[in-house]
Amino acid sequence: MEKFLFDTWYGAFVVLCGTSVLLVVCFLFEFVLAMPRPVTVGVRPLAAGIWLTCLLVQLVSVIIFFAAWIVSILRRQWKRAVLQAVLGVVWVVAFCCAISMLIFFTMFFPIEDHFADELTIPPEVAANIVEPESGCEISLFSTADVYDDDFATSVFRSLANEGGEDTTVTCDLSGLADLVHNRRDELMEYLACHPGWWLHEDHGRLCATRRLRLRGVWNHPLHGYYSGNSRMRHENENYESYDRKTHYQTRTTIGFPHSPFGRDGGAEHPAVCTANAVFESGNQGTFASCMRFGDQEFCVEVFEESATRERRITNAAMSFLKAEFTELKLPADAAMRGPEEFTLRNGMQPGIYNLTLRLNPGESGVTYLKAYEVTKGTRLSESRLYGSSNERMGWSQDPEEKFLYENEFTIYEGDWGKPYAVRIEVWFRPDSGKPERKLAERTCKIEGWQR
Repeated sequence: MEKFLFDTWYGAFVVLCGTSVLLVVCFLFEFVLAMPRPVTVGVRPLAAGIWLTCLLVQLVSVIIFFAAWIVSILRRQWKRAVLQAVLGVVWVVAFCCAISMLIFFTMFFPIEDHFADELTIPPEVAANIVEPESGCEISLFSTADVYDDDFATSVFRSLANEGGEDTTVTCDLSGLADLVHNRRDELMEYLACHPGWWLHEDHGRLCATRRLRLRGVWNHPLHGYYSGNSRMRHENENYESYDRKTHYQTRTTIGFPHSPFGRDGGAEHPAVCTANAVFESGNQGTFASCMRFGDQEFCVEVFEESATRERRITNAAMSFLKAEFTELKLPADAAMRGPEEFTLRNGMQPGIYNLTLRLNPGESGVTYLKAYEVTKGTRLSESRLYGSSNERMGWSQDPEEKFLYENEFTIYEGDWGKPYAVRIEVWFRPDSGKPERKLAERTCKIEGWQR
């Protein structure tokens, strides 16, 4: 074994360098081919297979090289040991620098996919095309007072309190537990009809994410997180100090039974209890926590990031949910009469859009979006669009009543500054097992999101 290690260390080093180059190439492939386009079929799985193979080979090579270096030291072959140590350090530095440069490149230098280079909007389409309106003014610099629904008003009012060191959260979700266990259909109908709840599937798991109403418009940002500051900045106030004292981020969700958005955990605390918050690392010295309450059939998760250890938002959210699921009263704008609405708004970047509809599918089921490029009929972002756009919306037997559908979605094909025509179709999949049907469609002018 010693002879094998001693005589093959240079071979292991060559293999180590070769697999490092392949790993960098695979990383570049993964970055360039990240957008779901037809040309990536068969290529990404191949790149992923090469990536895993290289990692395994590289691991074996590192073990052999390190063992050979130990053997050189034990044999007191100092020149060889020093050479091996120098080469090892050079490899580590070079490999880390290459990966760091690629990560920096992906963060700050957009990559074009050239999907829309040759696309034009036909004149007959341009005459009636829908152009996105200005987006809702949600940003990291929004203040809490821009939200005007009952939940937001109640929860953000707690930020007026200075906050202290008490980390306890009091929870009483007995009303919700009763609905989940004994009146589940009534609960699901309520969540579907309520414009403040986005009832949807995330990775195949049913969940409800709280929406807030921004100056009269229901809107939810990516993954349901709302960020901003609890008050306006005073004149001449230092921004860093202001942001550190007033910054918040929050999200409230209900999972049936697991928490959504990639988290696999269920409830950590019972539906009725008092528990202490466990903190994660927050931004700029803030305190972040993610607390989950419920049982084996449901999980209420409240994320809070704020300036103090006291969980002001979490406690206020729990207090509101206790009252909401006891009363189970829909707001006045749950069902509205009038024409069907189709409003497309710009998101935080080109390629990201918010769509608001008022529809009535007439039965329970799932509403979701499909998108097609108009001139060639290419289906867009097929692998991702369902996940971001599906919603179980409200319905009734009265066709004049319209219920809210609202979602943020991304079209990945195309580049910034190269608009093209897209047909956005609204589809409905009934729970009854009947064939899917199209509820609405519009031709819209959009740009693709550019990584």
